[in-house]
Amino acid sequence: MLPPASVDRRASARPVSDASESSSPAHNQRLVLRNTAFLVLAQAIVTPLSVLLNALMGRYLGPAEFGELYLASTFVGFGFLFVEWGQGAVLTGRVATERSRAGELLGSSLLFRTGAALLVAAALALLAFALGYPTSFLTVLLLATLGSLFGTLTLAGQDILRGYERTDFAAASYVAYQLLITAVVVPLLWLGARLKHVLIAQAVCAALGLVVTLAALGRFGVPKLRVQKGTVRELVRRGTPFLGFGIALALQPNVDAVFLSKLASEEAIGWHAAARKLIGVLVYPAGALIGALYPTLCRLYAEDRAEYARTARGAFVTTTLLVVPIALCCGLFPDVGVRIFSRESFAPAEDNLRVLSVFLFLVYFSMPLGTCLTAAGRERAWAVLQLGCVAISLALDPLFVSYFQARHGNGGLGVCIAAVISEVLMLSGALYLVPKGIFERALLRRLALAALAGVAMAAVARALSSFSSFVAAPAALLAYAGCLLLTGGIEPSERSALIGVVKRRLRIGK
Repeated sequence: MLPPASVDRRASARPVSDASESSSPAHNQRLVLRNTAFLVLAQAIVTPLSVLLNALMGRYLGPAEFGELYLASTFVGFGFLFVEWGQGAVLTGRVATERSRAGELLGSSLLFRTGAALLVAAALALLAFALGYPTSFLTVLLLATLGSLFGTLTLAGQDILRGYERTDFAAASYVAYQLLITAVVVPLLWLGARLKHVLIAQAVCAALGLVVTLAALGRFGVPKLRVQKGTVRELVRRGTPFLGFGIALALQPNVDAVFLSKLASEEAIGWHAAARKLIGVLVYPAGALIGALYPTLCRLYAEDRAEYARTARGAFVTTTLLVVPIALCCGLFPDVGVRIFSRESFAPAEDNLRVLSVFLFLVYFSMPLGTCLTAAGRERAWAVLQLGCVAISLALDPLFVSYFQARHGNGGLGVCIAAVISEVLMLSGALYLVPKGIFERALLRRLALAALAGVAMAAVARALSSFSSFVAAPAALLAYAGCLLLTGGIEPSERSALIGVVKRRLRIGK
């Protein structure tokens, strides 16, 4: 997910009647729930495909080459922060209040990103050479850069639609892209393709996705694309604070990757890569929520602070209900995910997942907190917190990676523990900075009920520990859901709202 964006504090140009409706609690709850539902539904479809694809890549490429892909993806992800320059955040925030400028903003951003990508590709190649990586890795790095270029141009168009508070197209595109890439890459792996061939195929699929996205923008009312020099300067100026935030956010995985590549074995890098892939899938529901929540919070902070706080509280309830069972499953049943990659080759990744389950729990709170902070214009303080986490990783990674590589043969465990410590700092600082009025007694009560349901889930999992995870995990999840229903952890209005969204989607489908 992109870092959340700033927002123009001017009032929207919507008609008064529309503004009145959009400020009602019921409307905002339905809007956020609908947009989140689209993204979560898309993830429900994509997750099995994504896990299958990564598992097959791990099986066919092996831990060493899979770890090489992890390193290249991490470096390219950091480099493309400078390509996007925080503009994804700015595009969403600006369009949320000035939709008439959508075509101008998008056209200017596409031009900037294309030029910046060429410079970043050259910089990454020089960096890889300076760090002493082999020529084969340089090729992998450049192929990953090509695919990321097409991906970031596509993402710019989707950021524009996020500003319209529409996620249906982004969700559909996400599903279509995953179907396409799975249909292309799986046969290639079966035929003996190596990492370079896979990256070429991914770049071609990303290019097709860009063509489809640009062709579809007009259907959603996006004006004709055009480029304005002043708009490019505006995007750079407004995106700079978010670039700082993005750099702080991305430095930690890059620091982790460098220390792993220098202090851990190739197999340990592959195990850590598999664990991080699985965690990435589990984080997606929180990412879907903040993706849907952000433009709404931008609008509400400018128009109605009380409703801003109420909507944020609803988001924290949702993330809590989600993260408790997800994090517990990750910690209690790590073998389920690792089996997909192959326990024979990736069994040590189970220990990584157990540690990262704590990290996952913390992330589900820091992500919506960060969204609240940036929608309220506190992105600089949030970026400083991110930099503090990087400082912790710089201090702890070399010690922890070396220790766990020497004692346990798995240096990735050191990175996982350092990540947990960093996320504790992040969450603590965010709680201090968050605007007042969000955390009230009613919210704390809901959080406590979710925690109680988590205790029931853990108790059932422990009682069934002698059974297979494929038996114990569903039983534990049922215990969690049953406890929530019995204690009132899920309110009737929330069940009704969710059922209403599902029914409306089914009617539309017919």
